[in-house]
Amino acid sequence: MTIRRERRDAVEHRRLILQTAQSLFNQYGVQPVSMHQIAKKAGIGQATLYRKYAHKGDLCHDILHDYIQQLMDKINNYLLAHKQAPPEEKIAGILVHWIDAVEEKSGLIIAMESKMSCEDDRGNFFHSTIYQFFRNKISEIIIEILNSKDSPPSIDPDLAAHSLICCLSPIGYFHIKQEKNYTVDEMKQRVLQLCRFPWT
Repeated sequence: MTIRRERRDAVEHRRLILQTAQSLFNQYGVQPVSMHQIAKKAGIGQATLYRKYAHKGDLCHDILHDYIQQLMDKINNYLLAHKQAPPEEKIAGILVHWIDAVEEKSGLIIAMESKMSCEDDRGNFFHSTIYQFFRNKISEIIIEILNSKDSPPSIDPDLAAHSLICCLSPIGYFHIKQEKNYTVDEMKQRVLQLCRFPWT
């Protein structure tokens, strides 16, 4: 078998796995579906599935890949269009986009986050493209805020950005939303207030 044929087979296997997983997730939800079910439905061995995806979070990350790229493009376009806006408003805008993503893709995001092991960067949300993108963008804007102050507070921009992202992780987001009985719009308004609070 030629290398080209092997690569084509690998691409077809990957497409089959992702289509099968997405179909099962749509039918039953992300959490109840096991890797065993995905392999069985796709008609492949579990060993083959695990060679391609170490865990369900890794698989969910792959399903989310195109959506994540579109989300990052949308945020870049937002920041370009709001270049002159106050920095607090830009951070709020980024987090509002994140809320929309959590509302739309919470099951996949939670599964992607479920293998957060600091020793293993496979499936670790904090090593993912989307986390790094959000943290870098928010950190840059926090630096902009600090540089505009006469006496800037002693804040670590990366830690502040990380904290904002963590407080809006899907599990935490839905917990406080349900506890407070907030609508999506009310959550977004609270985020706007939160983004102004540390600097005032």
